[in-house]
Amino acid sequence: MGFFYSLLAAATFGLTPFFSIPLMRSGLSPQSVLFYRFLTATVIMALILLPRRRLLPPCRSDIAKLAGVSLMYMLAALTFFWSFAYLPSGVAATIHFLYPVMVMLFMVVFFGESFSPSTALGVLLALGGVFLLGNASPDSKGITDTGLLLALLSALCNALYITGIFAARLRCKDGLIITFWLLLFSTLTSLGNALVTDNLQWLESRWQVEQICLQALVTAVISNLALVLAVQRIGSTLASVLGATEPLTAVLVGILVFEEASTLTVWCGVALVCLSVAVVMLGPQWLRRSPAPDGGTQS
Repeated sequence: MGFFYSLLAAATFGLTPFFSIPLMRSGLSPQSVLFYRFLTATVIMALILLPRRRLLPPCRSDIAKLAGVSLMYMLAALTFFWSFAYLPSGVAATIHFLYPVMVMLFMVVFFGESFSPSTALGVLLALGGVFLLGNASPDSKGITDTGLLLALLSALCNALYITGIFAARLRCKDGLIITFWLLLFSTLTSLGNALVTDNLQWLESRWQVEQICLQALVTAVISNLALVLAVQRIGSTLASVLGATEPLTAVLVGILVFEEASTLTVWCGVALVCLSVAVVMLGPQWLRRSPAPDGGTQS
């Protein structure tokens, strides 16, 4: 079941463009879409946790730490939404998926992780994938430098958020509680951002309300819950690699729903990015499992 939960988590998050792009095309600003997504997801998570009386983490100091890292979590989602205006949704999701490679680089630079050959190969593959996506055919619906920059910034913010969670050394190990507080603080920061930039809009139709609720349920609640279940069963490394379903889902949604171009260059770029993440995440495991002198495996 761990493999199923991992694929479900990635595929549901990959549906983000399916819900958010129509909302933005209906006139809602990215800031408004993001605020309502976080707000609805927070309410749903609270309804899940309230009957169990598990809203508060065991250590109150964790709340302050989660408030800090939630800013990067919110910015990652906001820049991801912004990139849809400049890139095909599948390309934006693929570049966003570079965040595991960035996390590995942060761990090397700031936390003393060794820079292994697999990490170097993963970085080269990632750069090759971004280069191909950035030089895709003009028929691929307006791939621009601004869009590439926003998608890379989204991946960077997500990598900083994940690294921040690691550096915070949270005492709470319950993924559901951590997710609730991250969503809550992200709701507050996205509301503040929408108010300061004067981009907060009311939902004007029943369709917008339904779309927001579905987006929050599918891309925030189900994806996060499925990821927690996947990590518990198969570990974070394998769950991250199976996350390649995320950009593949977004690419297919872009082609089938939004009539984005399907070119060989785009697909090669997507393949290189997904392969780079797999190499970076699985590389250390391959090295540990290399044949030992007695013909067994190293522990």
